[in-house]
Amino acid sequence: MAKKEQGWDFGGLIKAFEADTGSTLTRNQVNRYLKEGILPQPEEGEIFSEHHLERLRMIEHLRSRYGISLRDISGLFGVIVGSAAGESVEEQEEEKLAVDRRERIIDNATELFAAKGYHGTTIDEIVQATGIAKGTFYIYFDSKEELLVEVIKRLIDNTLEKIDRKLEHEKEADFIIRLETKGQELLDLYLKRSELLYMLLGETVGNQRLTEQSREVYARLAARIEEDLRTGVEAGEIYPFEDLKSISYALVGMGQSIAVMLLGDGEAQMDKTWKTMHEFFRRTFSPGSR
Repeated sequence: MAKKEQGWDFGGLIKAFEADTGSTLTRNQVNRYLKEGILPQPEEGEIFSEHHLERLRMIEHLRSRYGISLRDISGLFGVIVGSAAGESVEEQEEEKLAVDRRERIIDNATELFAAKGYHGTTIDEIVQATGIAKGTFYIYFDSKEELLVEVIKRLIDNTLEKIDRKLEHEKEADFIIRLETKGQELLDLYLKRSELLYMLLGETVGNQRLTEQSREVYARLAARIEEDLRTGVEAGEIYPFEDLKSISYALVGMGQSIAVMLLGDGEAQMDKTWKTMHEFFRRTFSPGSR
């Protein structure tokens, strides 16, 4: 009699992975793997199988053992999947070339936006730096505004990956310290890329598509904070607020406001700010808060 394949729901898959590997895994990481296509979508009924667990093991091994980025893992799995589907070598190479070209456009746009500002950079300059025709640009992006969103998503992805590596390396379990670590890295992003972040807000006015993409960016940031808040509540470390999602968004907004202040006051205010925020978090989220 054939052995019945093990199946899990979303939470069960995460628990099975952590029990199997001893490594931590978050819902946001799994959602990102699904979105990037490096983890197959679950079967009907949202049930994950042993195949999904094995793929997660492979991703963890490639990231932790060899330090391979998700972008490179995506390319690697794309070749594997393509071969299994019977694609020709030429088709696989063309697909990889398309992915590489899109990534180079984003890379060059990031550098140009940082050096010349968003409005000071033209599409002509981006395609010239990338070595492609202007018409090729529009195969990948509808507009410079859409490219701006992708640039910011990349910056945020890199920041979130940096946070994950730092917290995993330090094996930090304290809720407040985890929250502050995320806050410090995100604040650093705000300070270094403030023009692009605020430009994104400006460009979304009257643009429904960009508004939705902007909401996705903020939803991802808030979700990472809500994750720690929920863990803190379950552990009895913080007061069980009814609406953790709203608090998470409020903290994201607080980080942006602090960045605005520090852009003016600079390094002199930094230490004072973090000492004050540390006390604020401890007092606000204390289980005895009312």
